[in-house]
Amino acid sequence: MLRFEATKLILQHAGNCPIVGNLGPTSDELRHAGHRDRNFYTYGSMGLCSSIALGMALSTTERIISLDGDGSLLMNLGGIATIGREAPKNLVVVVWDNEQWAQTGHQVSHTAMGTDLAQVAQSCGIRRTASVSNLEDLESGFSTALREDGPWFIVAKIEEAEYMAVAAIEPELTLHRMRESFEG
Repeated sequence: MLRFEATKLILQHAGNCPIVGNLGPTSDELRHAGHRDRNFYTYGSMGLCSSIALGMALSTTERIISLDGDGSLLMNLGGIATIGREAPKNLVVVVWDNEQWAQTGHQVSHTAMGTDLAQVAQSCGIRRTASVSNLEDLESGFSTALREDGPWFIVAKIEEAEYMAVAAIEPELTLHRMRESFEG
């Protein structure tokens, strides 16, 4: 499954839920799929996407969605453990697993060598996990995660496509838009 197609599916079902997008192509594709005030683009924050989403989830009752990457999560496994410890009912983590660190040169990641991030999440106390490899299963799992208490951790095996145009990188405006969306 291509990440952009999967991102469009997530955005289609997310409603008004805030979405935190991982650095680089994930944020670019999220912006191209549908820029909105409730998208938080984490350019330059490798390893912190789900941690940022966790902070949001702990400060609101709204459902928060994290679109993270396998390589980023592997750089901050403590984030998964903290999600398990804090257990926010309103957090959905979707991991785009392309089995590589694409942003740093397409090196093979641990998930290509047998590391199962859904099992890692379960061992950290996240009970609601799913692994999917096609759009139909992603839609089913994500729809369930939006209806049921979490935290949820969905590993979605994706394929890389040619990168889209880099979206405008405006960290201050992204932060301002997101804050205003919670207050409005």
